[in-house]
Amino acid sequence: MSITTSHCFHCGEPVPDNCRLTATIDGVEQPMCCIGCQAVARFLADESHDDFYQYRDGKRPGVQVDSDGQSWSHLDEPAVFDRLTQETGNNLRQVTIKIEGMYCSACGWLIQKVLLDLPGVEDLHINSVTQNMRVEFDPSQLSLSELFSQITRLGYRPMYQQDTAHQADIARKKQLRQIAVAGFGMMFIMTLAVPLYNPESMAQDPDIGQFFRLISLLIATVVYFYAGQSFVRNAWRDITNRHLGMDVPVALSISIAYFVSVYISFTDHGHVYFDSMAMFIFFLLLGRFVESAVKHKGMDVRSALNALIPVSALRIAKDRTEQIPVDQVKKGDWLLIKSQQVVPCDGEIKQGQGRFDESLLTGESTPVKKTKGDTVYAGSRLLNEEVIIETTVNNQNTFLAKLADLMELAQSKKPKTLQTVDRIAGYFVAVVLLLAVVTGFWYLQHQPELVLPVVLSVLIATCPCALSLATPTALTAGGIKLLQQGVLVNNTEALQQLPRSQYWFFDKTGTLTEDQLVVAAIHRYGQNDQLEDIASGLQRISNHPLASAFRQHQSVAVDDAQELTGRGVQGTVSGRLWRMGSFEWLQSVGVKNLKPAPVESGQTVVYIACETTVEAAFALAAKPRQGAQVLIQWLKSQHRELAIISGDQADTVSAWAAQLGIEKHQGNMQAQDKIKAIEQVQQQGNQCVMVGDGVNDAPVLSQADVSISLKQGAHLAHSASDLIILGRSLAPIEQAVNTAKKSQRIIKQNLFWALLYNGSVTPVAMMGLLAPWMAAIGMSLSSLLVVLNSRRIMRN
Repeated sequence: MSITTSHCFHCGEPVPDNCRLTATIDGVEQPMCCIGCQAVARFLADESHDDFYQYRDGKRPGVQVDSDGQSWSHLDEPAVFDRLTQETGNNLRQVTIKIEGMYCSACGWLIQKVLLDLPGVEDLHINSVTQNMRVEFDPSQLSLSELFSQITRLGYRPMYQQDTAHQADIARKKQLRQIAVAGFGMMFIMTLAVPLYNPESMAQDPDIGQFFRLISLLIATVVYFYAGQSFVRNAWRDITNRHLGMDVPVALSISIAYFVSVYISFTDHGHVYFDSMAMFIFFLLLGRFVESAVKHKGMDVRSALNALIPVSALRIAKDRTEQIPVDQVKKGDWLLIKSQQVVPCDGEIKQGQGRFDESLLTGESTPVKKTKGDTVYAGSRLLNEEVIIETTVNNQNTFLAKLADLMELAQSKKPKTLQTVDRIAGYFVAVVLLLAVVTGFWYLQHQPELVLPVVLSVLIATCPCALSLATPTALTAGGIKLLQQGVLVNNTEALQQLPRSQYWFFDKTGTLTEDQLVVAAIHRYGQNDQLEDIASGLQRISNHPLASAFRQHQSVAVDDAQELTGRGVQGTVSGRLWRMGSFEWLQSVGVKNLKPAPVESGQTVVYIACETTVEAAFALAAKPRQGAQVLIQWLKSQHRELAIISGDQADTVSAWAAQLGIEKHQGNMQAQDKIKAIEQVQQQGNQCVMVGDGVNDAPVLSQADVSISLKQGAHLAHSASDLIILGRSLAPIEQAVNTAKKSQRIIKQNLFWALLYNGSVTPVAMMGLLAPWMAAIGMSLSSLLVVLNSRRIMRN
């Protein structure tokens, strides 16, 4: 039987060139590198234990394996894979993973850097505050189990969303046990340390002092290896990954204190520092626990949104109703919603009607009346009557779930300020280690008895945890606050640019005006009596607000229907080409007998033509969107430059501009014209905001520094928008600007405090004026202060 590899089958080490040792494993001669491996392999085979190699999964001692021994192969089972991932198009899947052990943005940088190098990973975003990571990957190149295994090999623990609550509870209990062990250990050791710091009390019997030191060593060992394991494990993970994380100086300090004290315990040279080690392990654990509790309370958007829906639902099964957990609700189930109950899942009303409070979803307090055929959303409350709905999506695809997905994605995108702070924090850790070495060397030369406590203080006190938390916690709190106000943050960079933007551009139709239009008048040029039905058929494919004026008519069948951005729609009806759109477009394609229709102030005219003959002109009317007038007045009071750029007729745009009090305006604009208008302002060094809605606004929204769109508009516009207004009013935009200002103010305060703390505490620690336990308290309080300051954004 031929040998198939040049590595030892048992241990994985290379086989020396002159070695011809083998062992028969499962009927195959396998190479061995030494007599020891050969003896063990033959023993396993002789005792019928050679199935050991089958369960080894191809991994050998020389190959790195999952740090906790957990196998993720079950994630690749079709049912599990489909439940945990979502399809995003182009044969890609998306999964959200919670990463335990990721305490700072530097950890997020490491994970992102490594995973993006994996084949099949198309996109990846990490939020170091909520410890969530979203990955878009190609399952044909990378399996879900391989993705989880790679995270585990880096030293972190990945958790899928369905397992998050349970695992988080386990981690929280373990953290509390560690705090308890460190706390009791600290008190016991400090009691024993009192006579150790008073050598005269041991003068008559030195053995008592040695006895106290050994007892302290025993307790300190438990504290170090159990309570302090997270710091040491995380630091070792960072070092093996060639990365300086926040836990490196912490682990180094407690390790130096412990092992030097162990040495002193058996040599009787100097003081032991078991009490200091236990004390700052306790304070650091306690500070991290409180910081985590404060940071995640109300700042985890998915948990906050999931709390809006009930835990159970009334499902109609045949002639009876049954109470089932909400996570068992499936698409197509019929649910009974009674008065004052919260809708558990998105659905369509099949029976009944009622008024729904959607304020928690859109920020608008006015109830919405809905009847048979209307869509209701999970999280809204039925105020009266009762209705029966048919669920239209599974729970993981509800409007609430999509809000959570978009919000988590936005929070994971790092603005330029945060990227800069991350780089500074990484360098800061290296500077901390260098300062500790320099300080230790100086004290070794001049005051050797103070080397250990001073070096410990420097390592602990100067750790830049507060600096790392300053920006992401404020941005996360700002995003949650805006969501409560009815604004979804799709890009956190907008929170930094919005307050600085001087120029504001508005689309008119569906933005400054209501998106629901009506046909005010019809100017007919032919005898066709099906014009309304043909117009309705043509507009069915459009998401533009103009299409809303024709939805109440009976639609005729239209073939090859298509929408031309900024121009109109066209399609074939009974073999004839029909077009519907602007005067300029129909004129450019050669439509005859075309002349401007009479229009009243504020009306929009859209023309319809068959082949090359104009058939009619529809005069459409709208009313100002709720909150538009108030927003315009507020922006003018803030001395912002306002302008309307619209594809509508110039006269109509002029009338609306006069009504709203906007001096600059321009009509008859296509998408490229709007982009040029924004570019002209940007080329002068100004930042601008574009507020728009509709298909033709998507490229314009992408051009602006900050883009805002409304939920009712086209999905393409939403994907290009930094901020999405969830309700029907423009009033939340004013709140968005104010919240963005407050977020920027809080970020500056956080950064100032973090830099002030680290800058002032460093020389104090280096001068030996700061005890190690004081440094531990100071570092924990500095991080906690940053988190608490960020949470002020969420207050009313």
